[in-house]
Amino acid sequence: MRPFPHQYTQIGDAVTFGTIPMERFQSSLLAVSLIVPLSRETVTENALVSLMLGKSTRDYPTYRLFSRKLGLLYGAVAGTSIQKLGDEESITFAASVVDNSLALAGEDLLTESAQLLLSMIFRPLIEDGAFAPETFAIQKKYLGDSIRAEINEKRRYAINQTLRLMLGNEPAGLPMYGFLEDLEKITPQSAAAAYQRILKTCRVEIIHVGTGDAQRVRPLFEEAFGGQFTAGRTPCTRPQPRRITAADKVKTAQDDFEVVQSKLCIGYRADIQPDSPMLNPMRMMTAILGGTPTSKLFLNVREKQSLCYYCGANLDRTKGVILIDSGVRPDNAEKAKAAIFAEVEAMRKGDFTEEDMRFALLSLQNTFRSVEESPFSVESYYRAQKVFGITETPEDQCIGLAAVTKEDIIRAANMMQLDTVYLLNGTGQGEEEQADE
Repeated sequence: MRPFPHQYTQIGDAVTFGTIPMERFQSSLLAVSLIVPLSRETVTENALVSLMLGKSTRDYPTYRLFSRKLGLLYGAVAGTSIQKLGDEESITFAASVVDNSLALAGEDLLTESAQLLLSMIFRPLIEDGAFAPETFAIQKKYLGDSIRAEINEKRRYAINQTLRLMLGNEPAGLPMYGFLEDLEKITPQSAAAAYQRILKTCRVEIIHVGTGDAQRVRPLFEEAFGGQFTAGRTPCTRPQPRRITAADKVKTAQDDFEVVQSKLCIGYRADIQPDSPMLNPMRMMTAILGGTPTSKLFLNVREKQSLCYYCGANLDRTKGVILIDSGVRPDNAEKAKAAIFAEVEAMRKGDFTEEDMRFALLSLQNTFRSVEESPFSVESYYRAQKVFGITETPEDQCIGLAAVTKEDIIRAANMMQLDTVYLLNGTGQGEEEQADE
């Protein structure tokens, strides 16, 4: 195994500081992630708070001033994002700046970017216990539009509906941006209270990726996440992985929409966790089945039988879910479903070649090796590894995949248990959709 490049240091109450030196970028990325549990009661508030904190602070109270500050930092990039990580979610503040050696007047760009991040986190536009009304109204509308947009993107809607049917009340099944009915109830005051709740309950992961001496800014974070920040905190702990097998009875559901193209989604469960020894065989199996342009689903169901516009498979390692999704003509839905089942059965019997394995391996290895092409993807990769308690580098993953045998893949295919079949049924009316998605 290659040495794990991410060195963690505890610098506060459930606060860690990590560094990943990478000279190739000639830049520094600082990311501060607030990790909190996913729950039905808080998911919408958390999404709105993330938006509220990403475009302005008390030090830079308008987006114009915020953008001007980024310009003065030689075109730095800064903002917030939210990401689901199994049964938890991460609200991440990130700032990327060029290396200090490239500053024309000797500015300490790394320190200034750290100060900007801390301003975003600790100096939001909150007065008298409420977010600034004008900014709040803008971001609330934006979040509402994002939630509504899901129903307009039918493929994404069908996938999310399938996952919700599969995961039920599990936190991982919640929509990342929350619910419209909850959004309507949020006020500037309740959003400010949600912000305080996040600070009191989060675990904090701080990561520096790139050039420069990250230890120069560490004292800033130690001070910010010490002292008063620790008062009254009850930081969340990482939830224990839960073994969840398929339901006793296959769930089926159908929604009718006035669109030309139907969406067929088939969900399988497999009893694996992010650190399971069967994870790499399951990755290989999913890639051969439906993860590449040479996959069984693409070549046989789409190309040879012409039963769908697209057909692919994806693995969610956090819950052991394999999801097959396809776009089909309404009158081909049953035929496509039968053809997909046939390909899954063929995988269980070992009906795939060494060439299939080679293409799948190259595709997966290329995905992992591309992680190091961007400081943002490096940070995202190692943040997830830290949350799941895994210390494998992208190259470790490539080596592990290369060791997978045909017998391993057959075993993985036989671990799949059918859980849910969902059809977004097109009525044959409405706008024609793009055939190849």
